Amino acid sequence: MTMEQVGKWDRSVRRIAELTVRVVDNTEDVPLIQAEWESLRKRCRGSIFSSFDWGMEWLRHFDQIAQPRIVMVEEDGELVGLAPFAVMEHRAMGIRMRKLSMVGNGAGVAELYDLGIMVLDEREDIIDAIVDAMGELEWNVLHLNELRDDDVNRALLRRVAERWETDEVMHIPCPRTDIPQNGDVMDVASSRTRRTIRKAIEALERDNRISYRTVDLPEETSEATELYALQHMERWSEKGGSIFSNENLSGFLRDVMRATAEEGRGMVYEVWIDGTLASQMLCLDDGDLMRAYRVGMNNRFAEFSPGNLVAIYAMREAQEAGFVQFDFGAGPEEFKYRLGAKDVPLIRIQAKRGTVKAMAKISSLPGLKQLVDRSGARDQALKAFHR
Repeated sequence: MTMEQVGKWDRSVRRIAELTVRVVDNTEDVPLIQAEWESLRKRCRGSIFSSFDWGMEWLRHFDQIAQPRIVMVEEDGELVGLAPFAVMEHRAMGIRMRKLSMVGNGAGVAELYDLGIMVLDEREDIIDAIVDAMGELEWNVLHLNELRDDDVNRALLRRVAERWETDEVMHIPCPRTDIPQNGDVMDVASSRTRRTIRKAIEALERDNRISYRTVDLPEETSEATELYALQHMERWSEKGGSIFSNENLSGFLRDVMRATAEEGRGMVYEVWIDGTLASQMLCLDDGDLMRAYRVGMNNRFAEFSPGNLVAIYAMREAQEAGFVQFDFGAGPEEFKYRLGAKDVPLIRIQAKRGTVKAMAKISSLPGLKQLVDRSGARDQALKAFHR
């Protein structure tokens, strides 16, 4: 990073002991830190959703509602801490809400998960520097959702609670299935689910009605993702509409899956019945973990539970490739547990300050405190549409 590049940023450079703190607050400047971001993420074993590529695509597609506030902590010119924040502004009941969230989460759509700050060697002084920088950013609602439940994010929670009025920590289930290294992956499913899936597969295979397809070439992955969005819109047309009617969201999904496929880490598993696409699972290679980022199905084939069929297909492919776990994503949908998943908790940190904190205490304004305390409720409601 050159001094000329550093000079492009509006935020001042501050010295905290031996640490230098900078804030990147312009999407155009984010690519300048790509190499450093990815190097630190890999050293800290951050998830694929914390990667530069996923964060940059999210910022690029949602730049009308979210602006970066990426806190960088350097020591002797080396990046040792990174907090990829974004700020979003809206008004509710006349109150100006400026919400500080993680890049990729907080806009109410396209939410990523297993996020968090990245801190080299889990150093306390770096976490302190990040929290000090948070104090200088302009926000009145803090909503850090679906963070990895680890020592670093727990330390962040403690520091935030010491400085601002913080809600009780919330846990979000993120079900994962341990993939058996031998035998049939279907053995991890409940007995009833096994019987249902085997019965459907036997009936379809007997009449040569079912086929499977793995899509992993970038252009084909992009096309498959577009089909996913179209099926989602069709499935939800009579239930309030699909979030993928929004071009920013459908474009984000298409572009980020294509970019991930170009890296050899993204693929789409498909089940076809009677020559028609019945179900898809958009999956990601994240180390020894395969993530099922999105799953979609065609309601015409509901009698065969096509979502279960594509899940078993994807899990078998993951087993063959040597993955250790299969991650079904955040949320306690019942089908995940029927496929052998057990919860890996994520945490949510929420706080408020300034006008929002004061207004939340005014009991004479009915519903206002609930509005503030549940500032992420709309986000969570919209997520019900994601799968």
